[in-house]
This record gives sequence, structure tokens and C-alpha cells, in this order.
Amino acid sequence: MLGILVSGLFVALGNWQLARANEKSEALERFNSRGQSPAMNLAKFNVTDIAGVVGRSAFTNGGYRAGTTVLLDNQSLGSRIGYLVYTVYRIADTDQHILVNRGWVAALADPRQIPDLGPEPVASAVSGRLSNPPSVGIRLRGSEIAEPMDESVWRVQRIDFLTLANLFDLKIIGSTLLLDNAMPNGFIRNWTPPGTDQARHLGYAFQWFALALAVFVISVGLFVRSKRRPHS
Repeated sequence: MLGILVSGLFVALGNWQLARANEKSEALERFNSRGQSPAMNLAKFNVTDIAGVVGRSAFTNGGYRAGTTVLLDNQSLGSRIGYLVYTVYRIADTDQHILVNRGWVAALADPRQIPDLGPEPVASAVSGRLSNPPSVGIRLRGSEIAEPMDESVWRVQRIDFLTLANLFDLKIIGSTLLLDNAMPNGFIRNWTPPGTDQARHLGYAFQWFALALAVFVISVGLFVRSKRRPHS
């Protein structure tokens, strides 16, 4: 009986991974579809509807806010580990702000040291594509906490808009802007559209289903052997 229950649990986990793969596929389709729409001016957009335009090209003038750079930890590029660099940008003459993803930088051997980020970014205008921040697996308690690395740079394990808005005492909309390659103040911008990792979830689903089958076969085999065993 225990084996059957464990096998059922593995099947449920496999189905969950299939659902996640389907969600990622739909997100990628939406992202690519919205990328065909004209670029939007963030200063003229109702930011409460931001979730409906993720994937759209966007632009705004305004300016980066000094002392608001955030390093998203554990971001890989090939075989190298590093950070995605975000800096808060004011949207035109409003009180709204957006996190600009300026690209990837390699982490130093000593995790306490800050990579070379250059001077504070300055730009009268930015353009790019609206995107959700990288997703994380299991959200561990405290993963949203911003760890100060110095007076102007913080390290986080995941992007939590509310936490950062409270930290900087600013209104930050619930999306990020992937900085165009042609824009200054950026780092390595090898952007991967959200949802391209659905193959990873399909692989996990296959593993769970294989484990479920293995446990089921072993359980049936043990049950049959126990029935055939002569009673003393």
C-alpha cells in the first residue's frame, strides 16, 4: 500500500511539472506575440494593467535613482555564476518607477565583494522590453530580504517589488525593463525570453513518471512474492 501511495505522489509531481511546462509555453507565446506590437510610452500607460503588457517594447524618459542598484544572485551565463543588475528608474515626471535590468555581471570569488559596476548610471531616456523577473523554485522564507553590500548596492535572492519599494521608499511598478542592447549603462545583455525553459519541466516530469513506474513495479513484485511465500 505504501508503494502505491508513493507512486501516486510521484505521478502528481509529474503532472505538476507538466502544468508548469504548459504555463511556460503559454508565457513564451504571449511574450513573442506582444513583441510585435508598437513600443509603448510608460509615462502614458496605466501601470495597474502592467501584467497585460509584459513582452511589449517600452520606453520612457526620466532618470536612474542614485543608490538603488540591486544584484539578483545566482544567475548563470554558460558555466559562470553571477548577478543580474537592476537599478530603479523614474518614469518621466511621475512618482512611478520601474526596475531596469541592465544585464549580467560575473560574481567575484569572494561573495562579499561587489563586482565592478562602474559609476552610477545616468540616462535621460531608456528603452527595452517589459518582462517579469526570473522565476525561482521554492520560495524560502527570507529570500526576499535585501542584503546591503554597501550604501548603494543590495543583493537579493529574488525580486520582490514590495520589499524593494519599501526599501527605497518609492513606488515601483510590478514589471522590469530589459534594457535594449543599444542603450548605455548596461552589462552583458544576452536576454532569454521568459518561458524558454519549458523543456526543463518536461524533463523533470519524465523523471517523476519514471520513478512512479519503478516504485509501482517494485511494489507489485513484492506483493506477488509475499502472496507466493508459503506460510509456516
